[in-house]
Amino acid sequence: MSSKIGIALFGMGNMGTEHAHNILRSPRASLIWIVRENIETARQFTATYNLNTKCITPNEADLVFQDTDVKAVMIVSPSSTHKDLIKRALEAGKAVFCEKPLTTTVESTKECYELAEKEGKPLFCAFHRRFDPSHFAVYQQIRTGSTGPVRIIKSTSRDFQHPPNEYVKLSGGIFKDSTIHDLDMGAWIAGSKPTSVFAQGFAHKKDLKALGDKDQVVVVVTYQNGAISVVDNGRWCPFGYDQRLEILCENSQLTIENRGANCVTTANCHGKLLSPPEANYMSRYSEAYALELEHFLDVLEGKEELRVKKQDTIQAMRLAELCYESLAKQAAVKYTD
Repeated sequence: MSSKIGIALFGMGNMGTEHAHNILRSPRASLIWIVRENIETARQFTATYNLNTKCITPNEADLVFQDTDVKAVMIVSPSSTHKDLIKRALEAGKAVFCEKPLTTTVESTKECYELAEKEGKPLFCAFHRRFDPSHFAVYQQIRTGSTGPVRIIKSTSRDFQHPPNEYVKLSGGIFKDSTIHDLDMGAWIAGSKPTSVFAQGFAHKKDLKALGDKDQVVVVVTYQNGAISVVDNGRWCPFGYDQRLEILCENSQLTIENRGANCVTTANCHGKLLSPPEANYMSRYSEAYALELEHFLDVLEGKEELRVKKQDTIQAMRLAELCYESLAKQAAVKYTD
């Protein structure tokens, strides 16, 4: 049996902890390093699971890049740190798994991919919805041609609670932090190059307004093949985590309903009551996070090609940037590379 693939994890907030659990569950991966500012939290995690994983702060990151047992780096730290970590990892001969956005600009994203190509190492941007079984099933069904051409893509994506202000400050804003998932999904399903972007939004929460961000946005993207994507994205929702997708095609309509926390329906003389929605992205997309890691490991073992390619990541990032431009101009803007 071949040895496990050694992984170093940068960042260990909610998302990083989810990825850490998936590394531990995988029979092909080994968590060698955890790099985090709050090192005590990392040490508590390793103690809980009786791990030999080494915990260090970002100032000591050179130890990771010098470790020949580390074959891949997983970056789940704030977006502003991504570019530097990606470049250092690639230059050290490590494959890279990075949460979105890959970097904070299109230009720096291109630079990172160019370096990955030069070093001959995979650079994977973790657009996890591509690995959700329901979303992937929709994509596969459309690609068979049985549905006919895609006409309208409507996605709803709303968090249950506002993120902390400290997170928002480092997130890059709602379009790059949250809407980018829907922008990637729309382009993936449409299977065509975007032609225009129109974005509207508002900050209902004073804290978000002070930070220059929005908490509810709507984006319309048109594509060369005539498909139109409509995104309804929010940083909060009054009833729970809301994730829905509807795709109108020439011959059929495909729908992914919002998933409940369980399958129980309570019925009485007043009617029927469904279970509440999933609590957050970690519970709704837990399977997708595990599957994207296994996909990344397959890529490292030469079994698959990256499902999220260079052009996919750059295009999603460009769409997010154009959302800000459209919002500022209060008008639709032409898509340009």
